[in-house]
Amino acid sequence: MTSPQTSTPTRTSSYAARLGVAALVLALVAAGMWFAWLGWDQEYDLVDGERQGPYRPWQVIGCGASIAVASVLALLWVRAAGPDRRGGGAAAAVALSPAAVFGFAVPWAAEAASSDDSGLWVVGLLMLLVGGGLGLTALLAVTAAVARRR
Repeated sequence: MTSPQTSTPTRTSSYAARLGVAALVLALVAAGMWFAWLGWDQEYDLVDGERQGPYRPWQVIGCGASIAVASVLALLWVRAAGPDRRGGGAAAAVALSPAAVFGFAVPWAAEAASSDDSGLWVVGLLMLLVGGGLGLTALLAVTAAVARRR
């Protein structure tokens, strides 16, 4: 006769597996959102004598909102397998935020580095990593707190 621990995975290992899968899928989704919303637009426009672009506000808002929604859904999915359903969201918030931010930042940085001779794309990358990471972590922490109360 086998013990319950050897015949069925523990709730903790299920949580860790879900967290790993969710982080990987979220990173791929975030990269896909860059290509879907921003990667195709390379044109600059002349507006009131000033060169602007290549992205329009609706593209940036749509991309950010898509990544935020995907991150919240990933958090809720991971949290459902948490070892303690009330506390399973905190670790997921800390792990999923960098996955989404790095998933988005990699294709953005590759494109920016190839088209910027000044080197200022590195500053943009740092701002993206810090700002995006903090903002997404805050969103996921609030989501985890709200989910815990329900």
